[in-house]
Amino acid sequence: MPKRLLTALLFILLQGCTEQRLYDTAQGARVNQCTKIADNSERARCYDTATQSYDRYEQSQQPKP
Repeated sequence: MPKRLLTALLFILLQGCTEQRLYDTAQGARVNQCTKIADNSERARCYDTATQSYDRYEQSQQPKP
């Protein structure tokens, strides 16, 4: 993770941001990582994951019954 991004995330954490705000902030970095993937189908999957809403992400993290 680039030092600038890490510094920005640390700053945000110190500001007392919500989990959703942190998620939204990190989303740009995740999308940027997707641009480095050469395989089209892998890159598309990466974009799908990187651009999912916080609500969808939160649902995916819930334990399955």
